[in-house]
Amino acid sequence: MDVSSGIIPRVRSALAAGILLATAAACGASEPGEAAPFAGLAVGTQSIGVRYQFTSDSALEESAKQIAALGSDTLKIALTPTYSKDYLIKRDPNIRSLMDLMRSQPAFERVMDMPFRNIMLWVYPFSDSKTAFATGVISEPEAARVYREIYELTAHLLKRYSGSGKTFYLGNWEGDWHMLLEKYDYNLDPTPEAIQGAIQWFNLREKAVADARRDTPHDDVKVYFYIELNHVRKAMDNDRPAIVNRVLPHIRTDFVSWSSYDVTKPAALLGGEAGRALVFKALDYIESHLPKSDIPGRRVFIGEYGFELASFKDADLQRQYTASIMKWALEWGCPFVLYWELYCNEVEPATGKSRGYWLIDDQGVKQPVWFLHQEFLARARKYLEEYRAKHGTYPSQETYNKVAASWIEEFVNHDVRTR
Repeated sequence: MDVSSGIIPRVRSALAAGILLATAAACGASEPGEAAPFAGLAVGTQSIGVRYQFTSDSALEESAKQIAALGSDTLKIALTPTYSKDYLIKRDPNIRSLMDLMRSQPAFERVMDMPFRNIMLWVYPFSDSKTAFATGVISEPEAARVYREIYELTAHLLKRYSGSGKTFYLGNWEGDWHMLLEKYDYNLDPTPEAIQGAIQWFNLREKAVADARRDTPHDDVKVYFYIELNHVRKAMDNDRPAIVNRVLPHIRTDFVSWSSYDVTKPAALLGGEAGRALVFKALDYIESHLPKSDIPGRRVFIGEYGFELASFKDADLQRQYTASIMKWALEWGCPFVLYWELYCNEVEPATGKSRGYWLIDDQGVKQPVWFLHQEFLARARKYLEEYRAKHGTYPSQETYNKVAASWIEEFVNHDVRTR
């Protein structure tokens, strides 16, 4: 697409209107060792596996609009062969690649065109069999196809959104389950073949992103690669094999996403300094295995956390636990702290009822945890406006996180639903 038409004028007008919290200074390059430039509001949510909706919009667009209305500057969605299940879209047999999906389902680009500063994508090529985790190798023909799909998507994003100020993060869902061949048993360990296959699988994806970024002329738009891992505590406590300690040290990656339930749930129950220390220990452990990069600042973020009502029972307690994880992650310096999720995607098999991983329930009722996010994000935007008016630029991510963490207590001990 010609980047001088279509999306770019709309995005630039949004920037001019101040809808996006972005400036050239904030997005500019930093020398290694400097504080990371401002990346975003950090606190946010995601929309994947939509099971219910309330408007005539597509499920993808409805949920993106809800996230924008919440005040978030970050959108996290999925580009995968399971797009039909993810977003209630009729399956099209002619969609055989990531770019086919983008061309045939314009809702994906319409939500990316919205004034989100950061767009995070689970990206799974249609040509990827994931047999590398079973065999330890990726065949050359499959590797070429996977590389091409990710390369073409990356190049497309760089061209289409050049000049927009947006940042894209291309990654995966809970990679430790892939290493266990989708056997969802936390007590299992991956085979040596699975570990070797994972190293090849991740490095192939990273190379496609990096090569497209190198080869594609672009300005004021970024595309980063990230990997997501999810089995940290057993590796941290007992050195059992997992992505974090057996794969991550061998991966060229820009960022790491941590799907953090194995630590954040027990940490929230512990509470206080003990809970904070457990979260910090896990984040430090992940970072200690992360290869160096010239990207400044913290490169580990929380890609998922949450407290389902089916287990935790009380919506106000759900809000309090969420606030604790927000605060500790911000204090550590995570550039993103993403709550799972906007609409619940899980149901109890015995009853068919939603498990309650949500900000908005299946009756359309905004939950206390929704109001926690909404009030936090409103305060964040006000702080940034005032900071920019005073200093002429946005704060570093480190400065923003430290200040933002101090607000959390204000939003926990009162009923924000009455405001």
